Amino acid sequence: MASGRLIVLEDTPELQVSGANNVQLLTRRAYPHVTLRDLVQVALRLRPDRIIAGEVRDGAALDVLKAWNTGHPGGLLTLHANSAQDACLRLEDLCLEAQAASPRRLITSAVDLVVFIARTASGRRITELLDLKTTTHPTKGDLE
Repeated sequence: MASGRLIVLEDTPELQVSGANNVQLLTRRAYPHVTLRDLVQVALRLRPDRIIAGEVRDGAALDVLKAWNTGHPGGLLTLHANSAQDACLRLEDLCLEAQAASPRRLITSAVDLVVFIARTASGRRITELLDLKTTTHPTKGDLE
């Protein structure tokens, strides 16, 4: 992700992104309010090659997935979950906060890999990788 225009969207600046061409946008809780969903829309106007969304907690997950499926592939999204499989279910739940229709097709189209990072005694470590592209026709079982 070091090349191209990177747009980083966060509530709190936590992600460390290196690259010559990156833009960081932050939400705003004071008036006028700026939500993560607002930032996704702004990001699309900034001609991003990659959209990175830090700690998604609401229906903004749906907006990020839609953006990734409209010519902005290779993004990254962080969220809290108990495992890689749980992260897929959590992503689905977050999308359902924005619309009633199932986002499974959108998730399987936009997400290639889920990386689960756990806190261990020696620091944060990658403990699971879940490849969502291992089947040609993803089913509900692939998301669970």
